[in-house]
Amino acid sequence: MYKHLTVALDGSHNAQPALVEAVRIAAAANSHLSLVHVICLHDFAVDSVGLLDTQGLYDEARKQGQSVLDEAQAYARAQGVKDITLHLLEAPQGGDAATAQLVDFATQAAADLLVIGTHGHRGWRHLLLGSFAESVLRRTTLPLLVVRNPVDDDSAPAALG
Repeated sequence: MYKHLTVALDGSHNAQPALVEAVRIAAAANSHLSLVHVICLHDFAVDSVGLLDTQGLYDEARKQGQSVLDEAQAYARAQGVKDITLHLLEAPQGGDAATAQLVDFATQAAADLLVIGTHGHRGWRHLLLGSFAESVLRRTTLPLLVVRNPVDDDSAPAALG
């Protein structure tokens, strides 16, 4: 069974099913769970046009990332996972740098399983939006569990639990 799981969290509803599955596995196997959020400042800047100063942008991105990790940790603890660490990583350029940060972390941490969520887009939406899951799959040599969110991206996020 898995002794160390790493789960990628970005705060989206696509990451929630991956967290739920990783927590289920970690609780059943009494595994260590690394919760990882990669701050992609490029992506964050697009969403936060009102924040013009760079330091403010960094601070807000870190604050939001920490909030994602804290919420995930509370959920995991409530489900019986005892051994949890939180990791806030930075990939200023986003995209491939975020993939590299996640995969490098999981590899160096000797994770037995890397768990990520996906929206499952195909066709034009996949072409336009790219696929973080596909990038991770191409880069990692670790066992990878990709959990598809059955809820459409345009739907409201579901609550954990």
